[in-house]
Parts: sequence; structure tokens; C-alpha cells
Amino acid sequence: MSARLQIAREAWGTVPDWIEALVAACDAPGSSQSKVAARIDRSPGVISSLLRNDYRGNMANLEDRVRSTICISQVKCPALDWITSADCLNWRDQAVKLTSPSPDRVMMFRACQTCPRFKKDDPDAQAD
Repeated sequence: MSARLQIAREAWGTVPDWIEALVAACDAPGSSQSKVAARIDRSPGVISSLLRNDYRGNMANLEDRVRSTICISQVKCPALDWITSADCLNWRDQAVKLTSPSPDRVMMFRACQTCPRFKKDDPDAQAD
């Protein structure tokens, strides 16, 4: 058992599947906590506090980030049909604010605004 998994088990008791996936991603050959943190667009300290069940921010937002980036799945997009959850997360991050007049960005900005997966008022969306 890895040290990270041991820390998570002691902190969580029953470790959620997405935390186990986070640990496995950090422990994978050639990977590290810093590399995984970069993949989910957060700091290594956030991962550390997640493993210790001591994160004070929006846990649902981070769970969504881990599931979308590490536990890759397919989601139904109102504009693009079926896309990976990582692509969905990327478009949602960009849809927080319309920053480009590109037709694709405008289309996705509008589509994300109507999608139930998009949480525009999430105060933790760009934090950490």
C-alpha cells in the first residue's frame, strides 16, 4: 500500500472512489502529486489536503475536476454531442467568461450557459 493511500484511509475511513483514483494517478509510474495537480489545474497542496480530508474549499468542484480529468468518461454536450468529461471541463472553465469572438468559443459559451453541468456561480471555480 502506498503512503498516499495509507494517509487517505486514515483520514477518510472509507475512501471515496474518486480519491482512490487520485491516489492511483499520483502513484502511477512517471507521475507525481505535482503532475496530477497540474492535470486538474490545482496546486499540489490541494491534493495533499484532499488526501487528508482537510480541504476547506468546494469539495464538489474538486470531485468533479478529478472525475472529469482522472476518471475520464463521456458526457452528452448540448452543442457537440458526446465528448470526454475532460473536454467538457475545459469548455466549462472557458465559459465562465467569454474572452474570444471565435465562433467555436461563442457557440460553446452559449451552450455551456444552458447545460446543467455548468455552475456559473461556483465561487471556487477558478480558485485554489
